[in-house]
Amino acid sequence: MNTGVSFSSRVFMGSAYKNKAVQKLLDGVVDYLPDPTEVVNEGHDLTKDEAKLVLEINDEKPTVALAFKLEDGRYGQLTYLRIYQGKLSRDMFITNMRTRKDHRVGRLVRMHADEMEDIDSAGSGDIVAMFGIECNSGDTFTDGSVKINMTSMHVPEPVIALSIKPIDAKSENNMGKALRRFTREDPTFRAGIDEDSNETIIRGMGELHLEVYVERMKREYNAIVEVSPPQVAYRETVGQRADFAYTHKKQTGGSGQFGRVCGYIEPCEQQFEFVDDVTGGSIPREFISSVEKGFRSMQSKGRLLGFPVVNVRVVINDGASHAVDSSDIAFQEAARGAWRDAFDRAKPRLLEPIMKVVVEGPAEFSGGVLGTLMQRRAMIIGSQDDGGLARIEAEVPLAEMFGYSTTLRSSTQGKAEFSMEFSRYLPVPAAMAEELLTKARKAAEGGKK
Repeated sequence: MNTGVSFSSRVFMGSAYKNKAVQKLLDGVVDYLPDPTEVVNEGHDLTKDEAKLVLEINDEKPTVALAFKLEDGRYGQLTYLRIYQGKLSRDMFITNMRTRKDHRVGRLVRMHADEMEDIDSAGSGDIVAMFGIECNSGDTFTDGSVKINMTSMHVPEPVIALSIKPIDAKSENNMGKALRRFTREDPTFRAGIDEDSNETIIRGMGELHLEVYVERMKREYNAIVEVSPPQVAYRETVGQRADFAYTHKKQTGGSGQFGRVCGYIEPCEQQFEFVDDVTGGSIPREFISSVEKGFRSMQSKGRLLGFPVVNVRVVINDGASHAVDSSDIAFQEAARGAWRDAFDRAKPRLLEPIMKVVVEGPAEFSGGVLGTLMQRRAMIIGSQDDGGLARIEAEVPLAEMFGYSTTLRSSTQGKAEFSMEFSRYLPVPAAMAEELLTKARKAAEGGKK
């Protein structure tokens, strides 16, 4: 629709809570935003190496729909769908392209605020909801005749973690329900059990992100939890090459275990790389995958603080086996022993998450804002001053950003705001790394006492 007015020139103000100007906003959506036929939507053909293809607003074409929102309803999970191509009808079978499972569409509804209208079918461009299908936010559904996925989202790794503990049995049960729902809804939110402490750990993209979910547990599920101080998601890596030549040998009567692996570990750009340079059959081919599996199993927990290990290449170039005692387990154990031996000699170091921080506010406070950032080991990327408003971009270690919102408010009379997103990992300064290691050692010694 060509209205002659760009959408950016229209600003709608109102309150959903008071139901003020909501209808005008919806009228604005109709007047100024393109309808489904005026937008080019693309999917990825999974049979052609995810090549892009254009989806058509055509009910006769194969069905392609995207689950973009999940909600816990009275009758189970309510899944909101946008139909990009084809149609959807009751009793129709659809395929989840992530799990490859088929599901029958039971109840199909059109939403009107919090009211539902039962419908028999819907066509291209429609937004509908269905009950009774377990899926995740972002899943693509088709009618099974095509293998198409909508544009996949880049899901960054969590950068902050909290330990949570329910205060009673009722809260524990409700907390489990809440976590199962939240992890389906939000791919950046993770939850799991720490193997060592047996504590429930939730991970996300920032303090506020996790605070919102803790509050939702309490408000929506009546699950009251005790929360530990936030923990930064550090990573571990190596700083130089270290060779290894490790033999795993165990004799317990009868057939034993024997495996020998030789090679080296070194830094690299990839998350993890395994290189097989073995020649002459010193390690039988059937055990190469066992060696790789053993090395990969050591990635999840580094030897400094127990954080995941990244940016490491493992190269094996020699080894030895025994006709009777060599086995899959023997070579996995040999790889683990080689990793422990080499990692400690490869100058292991800690990496910390660096956040891209953007602060916006009145230009008169820009000097004070720069001061608050520099106190937090920030690297200023740039600043702009436009019409009395200042915008400052910086890269700041996440460990320094806790409590920054309070500091920013107090230094700008509450007139500035900031946004933060993950940028990359960089080495922790030597003094800070030593402080973290000392603190971890004291905590471990205290736990033993």
